[in-house]
Formats: sequence, structure tokens, C-alpha cells
Amino acid sequence: MGFIRPFMIRHKPLQIAIAATCFLTLAGFLLRFQTCPSLPIPWKGTEVTGLTKAPPLKPLAKPEGVIVSGFVFYGRKSRVSSMRCYLERNLVDNGGWLDEVLWIIPEKPLSTYTYYKAWQLLERGKYYVKIDDDILWIDDNAIPNLVTRKIDYPEDFVVSGNIINNPPLGFMHFRIGALHPYFPESEQPSQVTYGADYWKPSRHGFWDGPKNFTLDIEKPPPAWPQHRWLRVQDDTMIYQTPINKLKYEVWGSSYQAWSIAAQMHYSLLENIENNALDLYKFEKPWTMYGDRIRINFMCIYADDILDTDPKHWPKGRGDEDMIVLDLPKMLRRPVIVQGDALAAHFQYEHQGGLGDTDLLKRYLALAQDRYCLNATFTGL
Repeated sequence: MGFIRPFMIRHKPLQIAIAATCFLTLAGFLLRFQTCPSLPIPWKGTEVTGLTKAPPLKPLAKPEGVIVSGFVFYGRKSRVSSMRCYLERNLVDNGGWLDEVLWIIPEKPLSTYTYYKAWQLLERGKYYVKIDDDILWIDDNAIPNLVTRKIDYPEDFVVSGNIINNPPLGFMHFRIGALHPYFPESEQPSQVTYGADYWKPSRHGFWDGPKNFTLDIEKPPPAWPQHRWLRVQDDTMIYQTPINKLKYEVWGSSYQAWSIAAQMHYSLLENIENNALDLYKFEKPWTMYGDRIRINFMCIYADDILDTDPKHWPKGRGDEDMIVLDLPKMLRRPVIVQGDALAAHFQYEHQGGLGDTDLLKRYLALAQDRYCLNATFTGL
């Protein structure tokens, strides 16, 4: 049975009505409210020391009376281990903007279930930040910047984050200098030492190989599990790396190639280490003008969605089709990308090779080292 479970509700008494529960069950979800002192996603591993304790957020001042709900579409526990830190960090009690976090869990296999029914359950007057379960990193001011844009420009139908691994944004990131040359390691290392700084590319040394080496974007991952990608010391070799095949497209290799996505992720880790996130940011919003943008990390206002009667959305259209294509076109309202709202999305269906890298370990180490408020666990 699927359900929506809100955590950390700060400002509203919890109420459950039998009629509402019956409706949600028919919609494919069971609504279950509860409060708890922390987000109950189990961590596995041993205690680590020497982590950089992350202070509470000091974001933009949240306007009085604004309620912001995190709307997490959940399905893969391995992905959410990193996200936990960012959600807790962004809660109101920790200086963030999230008054609550709702986990949307399908009752049916993902192959046969569509998430669009969840949009019927929004509460009017609230802002929702929709977050996919494989968002592995969220910049500190990303959520405040998303919501601020939506408040200041209410005619925007959707405000999307500036997302790493979200076509067509990768093309833009490449062209504005945010991506760097990386190749997969050429042989399996005899030993890799794990620690709080495991996520940092500088800790792993440079790639060692011939100057004329190129990597076919269709090449499968190395045979050993959790292989690493290493920085190429010569920046001019970027033309020989997978990201040179990036195009301004929604589908195609920019969406499917695991190697392109891997290079984008390792470049992000380098930019975080070097305090160079400004490489991704742009001041003016990027308007999609009818082009698709993935709904991995975005802000909407509940009334905008509910006014379109999501219960009667066409059954042949997914929620992404409706929210960023059909409804904006029908209502003549823009979908924009907020350049200073950064987040990282792990993978799409065809990017299976990413699971053979050490990226999940790296993102978990990053979260524990830089972003967890109580960094006492490791999943490495």
C-alpha cells in the first residue's frame, strides 16, 4: 500500500478525517500523519570522527506566514541516505524553509504506477518543493531561492532548480565552464582508503593514460565494482571526454549516456571542493518556452495545480508532461530555471552504468563531511 507520510510538521495541528483517508486510498495512497524528532531513514555503518560539523543554515529570511512543504517522491532507499542530511538541514527548526517533509510512496510497482494522483492531495495556500528520491546534493540556499522566485513572480507556473544531470542543463553547464575532464580509472586499485574526505577528487590523484586517449560514450563501465573517475590533469583533453558529446537536447545521448552523467557528477564534486559553485550559476532565469525540463527538483504553488483539477488530468499524460508542458502551454504561463538553486540528480533509467561507479559513496561522504548537522554515521 502506498502512502504519504509527513514528518516534522511544525505549524499545524495534525488532523485525520475518515473521508480523507478513504479518498486517498482510492487514489492509490494511504495518508498517515506522525511527528518525530528526526527523519527515520535508517543509516548503516560505523561511527566516524573528524567530520566537518555543519552549522545551521543562514538563508534568505523566510516571509511571515509562508508554508513550504518538501514533497519527496520516494522509491529507492539507497538514494535517500544522502538526502536525509539535506532535508534535516533545510527544516525550519534548523534555519531552513521546510515546515514539513512529505514522502510519497507508490503502492504499485513503478512500472505500472503513475505519480500524478499525488498532486490531488496538495493543500491550498502552501508552496511545495518537489524532490526526486535520487537528488543526492542540494546547495544551501537552493530551496530558499526556488521559493523566493515563486513568491516574487507568481505567474511562473514552475520554478525548476539548476540541476546537475538534467537535460538540457548539462549542455549549458559545459558551455559556461562548469565541467572538467575526467576518465574512469584504467585499472582496479589494490587498495582504496575511505575517510571523511573520500568525496574529494583531489584525494584520488590524476588519471594516468596516453595523451591521445578518448572514451566512447557507449563504452560499458570497467569490470570491477564501484570504480572511480579521476581528474585529467591536462584541461585541453576535455575535448576527448564524454561531455564533448553534450547537446542542447532533452533525449538522446545527453539523457541516456551514463558516462556523460558520470563526468558531470565528478565535476560537481570538484567544484564543491574548490568552492567554485558560481561556475554553474546565472543571474537571469532561463525560460523554457515550451521545452521539457525534468521535474527532479522544483517549486510549485498548490493552488496553481489544484485549479487545473489534477483528478481529471488525461490518463495518457504523465505528471511531468502536464506540469512542464501541457498546463503551462494551456495557461500561457512560463516554466523557468532558477540559476542559483543548485542540486544534483543521480541518474535516469538508461544511465545504469552510474551504479557501477563510487558516486553513491562519494555523495554520502560529502553529506556527512559538509552538510549533516549530526554527522556520526557512515555508509561507506
